[in-house]
Amino acid sequence: MTRMTLARAACALAFAALLAPPRAATAQSLTDLSLEDLMQIDAGQVFGASERLQPAIEAPASVSFITAQEIHRYGYRTLADVLRAVRGVYVTNDRNFSFVGIRGFGKPGDYNSRILLLVNGHRVNDNIFGQAEIGAEFGLDPAMFERVEIIRGPASSLYGDSAFFAVVNVITRSGASLAGSSLTVENGTLGTRLVR
Repeated sequence: MTRMTLARAACALAFAALLAPPRAATAQSLTDLSLEDLMQIDAGQVFGASERLQPAIEAPASVSFITAQEIHRYGYRTLADVLRAVRGVYVTNDRNFSFVGIRGFGKPGDYNSRILLLVNGHRVNDNIFGQAEIGAEFGLDPAMFERVEIIRGPASSLYGDSAFFAVVNVITRSGASLAGSSLTVENGTLGTRLVR
């Protein structure tokens, strides 16, 4: 067999592995577990609630996570798409800018100045108006997100201004998790294309 044939066989095997259905979970139903067993379930770790890594059940706020697997599964293209999937968060778009509202509060023309947007724990809100860009103007591809933490409620005592309704912390993937390199080519309707 030639190298080209081996490479094609390896690609076909990798493609078949991606299309294979996932194995059935062997875990018990949550309704069958005792309270002590439920407290032992790993709910994930959160950084943005207290500016330190801690279990989500110990965080002093309501926390939601959107993981890289969910982003891949549902095909989210922007941070605004990710936030639309979170309960209590709604996103509107005026074709130029995406606006986020929390629990029914979303002042038109506010430009997201009442939520704090962090990337790996670092503030990325605008310094002049405090606006957070969550749509295509955000500039980071959701495929590079490890997870997104949404911490509901005021956190101004911890972060200062802009953390009035919520804190959104985007955790990006490390180079080690990408196994060195990654290449994605997409082609869509109406002439849309993406090379990443």
